[in-house]
Amino acid sequence: ITTQMKVKEYGLELEFKNDGGLDAIEDSIALVKSNTDNISYYAEEVQRNFIIRQLYSQFGEKVVEVQGKYDYRKLTKEQIMKYWQDKVNKITMSTMSNYEVENLIVDADKFIHDIKTDAENMMPFYESSMLNSITQGIPQGHVTMFGAFGNAGKTSFIAEKVVMSYIKNKEKAIIVLNEESANDFRQKLFISILNHEVAGAKGFDRRRMVNGKLKPSDEKQIRIAFDKMRELTEGDDAQIKVVFMDQYDMDELENIVRYHANRGYNNLLIDTHKVSDNSKHEQRWASFVEDAKQIYRFTRKEAGGANLRTVLTLQLADSHMRNRFLTSDAIGEGKASKNEASILLMFRAMFSDEYDGGRHALKCHKWIPKTQDEIELNPTDKKPYIKKDVILEKGKIYYLLFTPKNRFGSNTDNGQEVLVLEPNFNFNTFKEVGWTYVDKDFV
Repeated sequence: ITTQMKVKEYGLELEFKNDGGLDAIEDSIALVKSNTDNISYYAEEVQRNFIIRQLYSQFGEKVVEVQGKYDYRKLTKEQIMKYWQDKVNKITMSTMSNYEVENLIVDADKFIHDIKTDAENMMPFYESSMLNSITQGIPQGHVTMFGAFGNAGKTSFIAEKVVMSYIKNKEKAIIVLNEESANDFRQKLFISILNHEVAGAKGFDRRRMVNGKLKPSDEKQIRIAFDKMRELTEGDDAQIKVVFMDQYDMDELENIVRYHANRGYNNLLIDTHKVSDNSKHEQRWASFVEDAKQIYRFTRKEAGGANLRTVLTLQLADSHMRNRFLTSDAIGEGKASKNEASILLMFRAMFSDEYDGGRHALKCHKWIPKTQDEIELNPTDKKPYIKKDVILEKGKIYYLLFTPKNRFGSNTDNGQEVLVLEPNFNFNTFKEVGWTYVDKDFV
């Protein structure tokens, strides 16, 4: 009765009669009853046909068309579903930009070419042969982090080592500031230019820039330094842009960076990276880490990134100020952010007992080219350099530069020597002094 009602409702009386009517149904029931071992097969067919009907309602005639290896009559329900799921996945993936797929095995010539290209894109730290020997420079498509304790001079260091390199290498760059003003940053850069690039320049008392009591000779030196900057940048005043962000918002930062990256600004300096003001996380460390991930995503060259050289400074946790040996733990909250960096650098001032004669005196050395006399004295030693001891004198200021993470060489956690620097904040210079080893004392 139910069957007859439905046939009439759908207007299929003639088709039903031509296909055998109720006799066909009874024959099917009898066939299944007599072959109970094939129940699972019949159930599979029912499910398979249901899937085909549902797909047909969504995709139309293409579901029952034979195309290449696709023949719905010969495929299982799993194979049919996988085929159409793959079609949908391809559509979805075509709209995604945060991934990139390539073959692991490539032609050797392409591999060699890529290595040479990546090496060419490394920008050297300014006047820093020792630091460059550790990191090979500042890599493109990677994040370089630099950490220091509060008021230790990380901005001064970055101004000399990174921004001076932008200028010398004629690299377009965006400098994002959220603590110091653009003029504060210019002061550090001006002094570096004056002392590195202007022949015969004398020291400049930075206090006079703070109180505004500039002498005519000071104003002359400032003009000379700025003329030198224009000479080095070949008159391109827009080579380096400064963006001051009163509200450190990650989404706004990404928009600013991508806008400028599309105009050739492939270098990004963030001073200082901190918890963003639009944080969506209850815990500060979670926000710090997520923000670092977002910075890495728009830095990388793959998967929709802008292929930037990104350098960001960060403040180390005060709880680690007494540690002799600095590791990524010194980042404090959000130390997992180190995972987004390819290079992590951090420095601290030397402790008083680490100077010559102190209880924990450090032994410092450097490698210098051999003189002709030294070569003749020991002709069997073919090494071009000789190790010379350096005395770390009391009364001078020294900084120790650690490399807790380095994807382009050794790091201080696994034996890389610690670089000794001699800062002169009145000249805004960080002179490389030599190498030393520091005990892993985590007081």
